[in-house]
Amino acid sequence: MLDVPVPITIVHQSDHELVVVKPANLASEHTRDPQADSLVFRLGQQGFAGLRCVHRLDGPACGLMLVARTAESARHYSAEIEKRHWHKWYVARLAVPVRVASLLVGSHKAYLSTDGKSAVVVRSGGKPSFLDVAAAAPAPGLPDASDVLIELHTGRFHQIRVMMANLGAPLVGDDRYGGPPAPAMYLEHVMLGARPFGGTGWHVWTAP
Repeated sequence: MLDVPVPITIVHQSDHELVVVKPANLASEHTRDPQADSLVFRLGQQGFAGLRCVHRLDGPACGLMLVARTAESARHYSAEIEKRHWHKWYVARLAVPVRVASLLVGSHKAYLSTDGKSAVVVRSGGKPSFLDVAAAAPAPGLPDASDVLIELHTGRFHQIRVMMANLGAPLVGDDRYGGPPAPAMYLEHVMLGARPFGGTGWHVWTAP
């Protein structure tokens, strides 16, 4: 029997955008092959056409994504992202005990560049990248791991993964950046605050 793709969970729907939950290990979009399995392809199978990704999550990551439904809303959200008006919160599972993760609470800055399919921290010439580690807690059932709440201020390629690894706390299961082996990596976009297209105030969406 053929596997049927799991439908994408929709948190919010309007004429201008969708806020959805991307499963882990699913690409946000395949621009070279629109028929390949991805978040945008599955939403198309669910009846949504003309979608435009204004931001993306890493393939292994899961959680909230906002997808524009019109060119006008795509321009609005792209401009808001460029101005750093979005508020993005993630939970990441780090391969260090909570006593170590707690020392990372605070603001962090790095300059990032790309090397093939990986991000690297560089001394100069990279893009300035900012995040705050807001809190740390023990990972359930894993004494040598911890879960941290991260506010991401810039959305660089693999930013959380490479910055945490550079701080000596790679994500569990993230072998690309030195994390120990695990069945899966846990990085979830859990909350997004943005000004909806055509609106005047802020709205906050949370992952179910």
